[in-house]
Amino acid sequence: MEKSEADQLFQRAVDFQQAGRVDQAQPIYEHILASYPAYPHVPHLLGVIMGQQGDWHLARRLIESSLIVHPNDADALSNLAWALFHLGLQDKVLERCEQAIALNSGHPRAWFTRGLALHQLGRFEEAVAAYDRSLELRPDLVEALNHRGRSLHVLERYDEALQSYDKALALLPGFADVHNNRGSALTLLGRHQEALESFQQALRLQTRFPEALFNLALGLQNADRLEEALVHYEAAIQLKPDYPEALLYRAHVLQRLHKMPQVALASLDRALRIRPDYYEAINGRANILGQLEQYAEALENYDRALAMKPDVHETHHNRGHALRELGRLDEAAQAYGEAMRLGGDARGGLFVLAALGEAAAPPVAPKDFIVSLFDRYADRFDDHLVGTLQYQAHERLCEAILRLRPAGAYDIVDLGCGTGLCGPLLKPIVRSMTGVDLAPRMLEAAAKRGTYTALVEDDVAAFLQKSAPRSFDIMVSTDVFIYIGDLQDVFAGAAKAIRPQGLFGFSIETSETEDFVLRHTRRYAQSLPYIRRLAAEHAFEVVTLEPCTLRKERGADSTGHVVVLRAA
Repeated sequence: MEKSEADQLFQRAVDFQQAGRVDQAQPIYEHILASYPAYPHVPHLLGVIMGQQGDWHLARRLIESSLIVHPNDADALSNLAWALFHLGLQDKVLERCEQAIALNSGHPRAWFTRGLALHQLGRFEEAVAAYDRSLELRPDLVEALNHRGRSLHVLERYDEALQSYDKALALLPGFADVHNNRGSALTLLGRHQEALESFQQALRLQTRFPEALFNLALGLQNADRLEEALVHYEAAIQLKPDYPEALLYRAHVLQRLHKMPQVALASLDRALRIRPDYYEAINGRANILGQLEQYAEALENYDRALAMKPDVHETHHNRGHALRELGRLDEAAQAYGEAMRLGGDARGGLFVLAALGEAAAPPVAPKDFIVSLFDRYADRFDDHLVGTLQYQAHERLCEAILRLRPAGAYDIVDLGCGTGLCGPLLKPIVRSMTGVDLAPRMLEAAAKRGTYTALVEDDVAAFLQKSAPRSFDIMVSTDVFIYIGDLQDVFAGAAKAIRPQGLFGFSIETSETEDFVLRHTRRYAQSLPYIRRLAAEHAFEVVTLEPCTLRKERGADSTGHVVVLRAA
């Protein structure tokens, strides 16, 4: 090939490349190099095409060979930096960008690529400054606006990040990645509906976009739209099987839906095969094993998690639960104490320590402890309590009430109503029925039964004190006094709110010694002499005092009493 012919071919290839017709430019560059291996700029421009095809190693070698001949080519240095960035060689990226900028301080791509490398190196403020410089030189550089937003996002400057994303979309409305990143910023600004819309727009523009599917799923999960979230996590994993975050959160959703725990465990196991040191997956695995009552294996996972992050109070607290269930009470007390030392809930921690005999027992369980316990338990409360634990105190108590009031229409209050198990049993004698509970999700479940005329989120004793005198004919409370040791305030409120000859029925676990005692199960038991004394003090007559199997506890019957008192 003559040099003049090579020159003509070179110009033709450049024209093709600038027009985006790289499939036509590539064979021409290769043909030129076969005759003139050192033809100026051809290795550089062919290297750019190789990079566009994802062959970054070859792109690097070609551009480096071009720089041997033309070491002061700022464009080649900038494009070499781009190839090095995709090879993960960030220090070399900075070196090449700085060389390009020294030759041409007005090179926007060199400044942009420098910003990318600084971001990867965790130098986010410097990255923003580099993006700003690239945008001064080229205000329409959409990629710089997008990545500038990402660095601002990491710096928790979410409003500024959002502004950067919005500028990018004003220039290029169909940029799916920007819509996805914008949704993440909106989420952290608390604008959740707008965030969901941004993720959905990203997916309309790019249907096979696993990161947007994951972010949309996370937004749906945070909105308690769990079934929808699960569908999108599954879709993200189908597109990107090795996606540890999606596998983790898929397991979280399955856990919250209380279905397929083995599938949730398998999902976490997959995440750990991809990322063996994934703390959140190890800790999540321990939590699921605890729910499955596989406490020994749960403990192994908590220990593994704490070896990685020893200062997470929640993990110490949950480890204490596993140790307690394994009967290792001294170690459990130490774990709870460590959780408190690290900033865990002091009242809840003290309560658990008191149940283990390591601190003075409070008169009642802390409100936050009760709400947290039952809000987490609400979705599976009936199945677990009635099905697994064979709970029957509510049936025995309602049978006792119906024997004493077989007919009529009464104003009834269900104190600590939970999911409303007593409601249907007492429906034949209801004129009005008020349910009272501390846990909002329990009240939501009770509302679905349709048997309550009013539902009130309140503490039992406080509710009774606020009630108008002589408001109720019948008061019932099952499995509630196990969280209230000292019943003095409850009895005082009941005596005020009940009508003459009204019935006050409840269940207790029974103590053979003290008036009330906090057991290591974190439940209170009251003695029969204590109940009789309170009844006498508040003008109640003991009508029924029956032994009762309340539930199964580790396969054995847990016994107590059903009590019905009648007001004077």
